[in-house]
Amino acid sequence: MLFLLKIAVTPLLVAGVSLAVRWWGPTVGGILMGLPWFTGPVLFILIQDQGITFGVGACAGVLIGVVSISAFMLAYGLAAAVARWPLSLAAAVTAYGASVAATSAETFQRAMGGVAPPLWAAAAMGAVSLCVVLALLPRPEGEVRPPAPPWWDLPARMMAAAALVTVLVVGAEPLGPRLAGIFASYPIILTITGVFTHYSGGRDAVLRVLRGLAVSLFGFIAFFLVLGLALPVVGAIGAYALAATTGLAITAALVAAHRARLARQARSAHALRLS
Repeated sequence: MLFLLKIAVTPLLVAGVSLAVRWWGPTVGGILMGLPWFTGPVLFILIQDQGITFGVGACAGVLIGVVSISAFMLAYGLAAAVARWPLSLAAAVTAYGASVAATSAETFQRAMGGVAPPLWAAAAMGAVSLCVVLALLPRPEGEVRPPAPPWWDLPARMMAAAALVTVLVVGAEPLGPRLAGIFASYPIILTITGVFTHYSGGRDAVLRVLRGLAVSLFGFIAFFLVLGLALPVVGAIGAYALAATTGLAITAALVAAHRARLARQARSAHALRLS
């Protein structure tokens, strides 16, 4: 059932994020990508089936997963400074797999005190990894004005997303539980949006997507931290209401800050033209 849900929803999410990049720019697209569009609803379904305790542990696992997403973003951004999308994607996939393998290793789990680390520790690890990404990720050098996409761009993105979901699910089955876990948590939307943005808009466009996503994932961390803390206290419905309010407020603040920065830059450019 979850596979059918994923293969049905993921292409729609890719289309939505791609349109956001096209309409509002790669930075805002990256910010919106950081919302838990798929992970949040899927976890809600699993909580109804597995219970609150499972949900708290899953929240910790999702927060640890931010470390691997950070590895993916940083590797892609560093490679994009000197290479096109195929090598950039290869570097990102390698970094992601290494990170997932490291954070799922038995020595790491014992250091965290069990299969799932404490929520605060998992959130702190995710936040620190995002700080590293923002510190080391190259900055875009100029304005991004990507050409008008061809008519087939959006359908191609959706078809690529559906194909990638199928390959990951079917390909993971014979690889054992550890590799299957790596495949199951792979950042599909980021891969499709990042690669197509890199191909059509160039290095600076994909760097803006990555930086926007890295900032937005602080809201993602807040969502699952609040969710994990609130689940045992107020139950699933109340916890999701609190977490959604927190995540949406942070995302709205990030978009508003980005627009304010663009307005300041426009005013400064206008003042320079007049001087």
